[in-house]
Amino acid sequence: DSSVTIEDSELCPRYAARVITGIKVDESPDWLKSRLESVGQRPINNIVDITNFVMFDIGHPLHAFDYEKLSENRIVVRRARPGETLVTLDGLKRELDPAMLLICDAKEPVALAGIMGGEDSEVSPNTQSILLESAYFDIGTVRKTAKELGLRTEASFRFERGADPELPVRALNRACRLIQEVTGGIFAGPVIDQYPNVKNRDTIELHSERIRQIMGVSVDNKFVEDTLTRLEFNALEFGNGRWKFEVPNFRVDVTLEDDLVEEVARHYGYNRIEATYPPATNIGSFLITDQHERSLIQTLQRFGFLEAMNYAFTSPTSERTFWGEILPMVPLVNPLTEVGTHLRISLLPGLIETLRHNLHHGNKDVRLFEFGKVFLPAESEKGNGIQESSRLGFLATGQFYEPFWNVSQDSFHFHHVKGIVQELLAPFVCPVEFETEPETDFLHPGMAARVSNHGKVLGTVGQLHPRVHQAYKFLQPVFVGEVLLEPVYKTPISEPIYQSLGRFPSVKRDLSFVIDKQVKYDKIDSALKDLELPDLQSIQLVDLYQGPTLPKGKVSLAVRLTFVSPEKTLTQEEVNRYMEQVFSVLTSKFSVQVRS
Repeated sequence: DSSVTIEDSELCPRYAARVITGIKVDESPDWLKSRLESVGQRPINNIVDITNFVMFDIGHPLHAFDYEKLSENRIVVRRARPGETLVTLDGLKRELDPAMLLICDAKEPVALAGIMGGEDSEVSPNTQSILLESAYFDIGTVRKTAKELGLRTEASFRFERGADPELPVRALNRACRLIQEVTGGIFAGPVIDQYPNVKNRDTIELHSERIRQIMGVSVDNKFVEDTLTRLEFNALEFGNGRWKFEVPNFRVDVTLEDDLVEEVARHYGYNRIEATYPPATNIGSFLITDQHERSLIQTLQRFGFLEAMNYAFTSPTSERTFWGEILPMVPLVNPLTEVGTHLRISLLPGLIETLRHNLHHGNKDVRLFEFGKVFLPAESEKGNGIQESSRLGFLATGQFYEPFWNVSQDSFHFHHVKGIVQELLAPFVCPVEFETEPETDFLHPGMAARVSNHGKVLGTVGQLHPRVHQAYKFLQPVFVGEVLLEPVYKTPISEPIYQSLGRFPSVKRDLSFVIDKQVKYDKIDSALKDLELPDLQSIQLVDLYQGPTLPKGKVSLAVRLTFVSPEKTLTQEEVNRYMEQVFSVLTSKFSVQVRS
């Protein structure tokens, strides 16, 4: 005496079943195996193969239970209870929660509704009687359960997209006839069909004016009626360009009037509808940050960088590889994947993953950049909030330029990326200052710098930390940087000033001096620029010497100063006056000793 009880009719509106005895589980006949193999299915046994055949034939999933393994020969459809588990057919033990719908016997779960059966009740070579299930389950429940458990099956694929509540009995009868023919099974009773709340078909009104408005052409009313009727939309009312159609339950994709218009257009023929452009309602414009981004992109492209686009989703576990610890992150309420459960807090981990992918495919010279937002947890009046920050991240590794026969190779090093950042921010920030950055976990100590302007931090740049380098198994140095874009966006872009090529010769003077090793060259460069000498064109550090001939704690620097006037040829006296001012500021500010 079999029985079916539905405890939650919202999640399972209909459940049909039938008991078949006297079966012999064996290999399927050749015709059945060939049909399944033609659609990429692996034959298992005649019972399972028939349920799969009917699923692909009619489109409705079924499942067979070993009838003798069902406690009290009962089926109970209910939600999971706290702490319940189920070992599914793939051999994995699944932790269940009360939001999940289960198929149970009198004692315990035997299947995940609409997804996969349990291992304890599966059909085996010793099975002699089965209970064949054909049910209709709620779309959202199946989708949510499959997602939480990371379990996707052919059955869940169909239930997630909407099944037909009128199809379970038809699919069940089709499978029963095939089982009877193939295995010689005997029906132990009639079909059990629990359908407590019969779902009425939806109705949609359709107007000829709406068809003309959407399609842009007038369609004959007779054509509309004939087309939709042949598609099994039952016309309840029609007349004067107005219809009321009953939607068949298997058309779960049709819910709006425009869906019916689409059906009419599909059969009318898209090729018969002339292409026209809608009237413009407003004039588009660029964002106020567009010019800033263009400038940044053009500079990076000049240095050979390519733009990358990565997902904003990540997970604390994968981020830990980069940071060395788990940092506060913003979680997603409904993550798409198991590795994308949180929002990123930096652009660099995503770029590092892209770099690893390139290196694995033999691309050793990589230069990438990415514009994007990061999302940081922040306190707000309503509790936990999110602070968005626009950033520019970049990385570089490999050769700085392609080597050729008479020039030695030049690999990327710290000063290359430092110079790139300086060139990148020059149109917006002056001066660009670099300070030692000892606190960044992912940057190499001594090969890292904080980028700032008058004490305001703009970003970081440096070589990847050995710990991160080893974790990703990189075999060559990797240099990364990240820049905050909000301060850049706030700076107005000045119009370019064009200057004619100089007509007069330049004068170069090399100046060598001994200075304290602790003094940063940036300070020297800034001090000379602050003199604002009208004809000083460039300042270039050309040599650094450290050796036993110098006092302890001292270094020798050689600086090349280039002077040029746009109006005349400079005289020796004029250049000498400039050099006297240079000597004076170096002596007074840095106590240098000029070398002859």
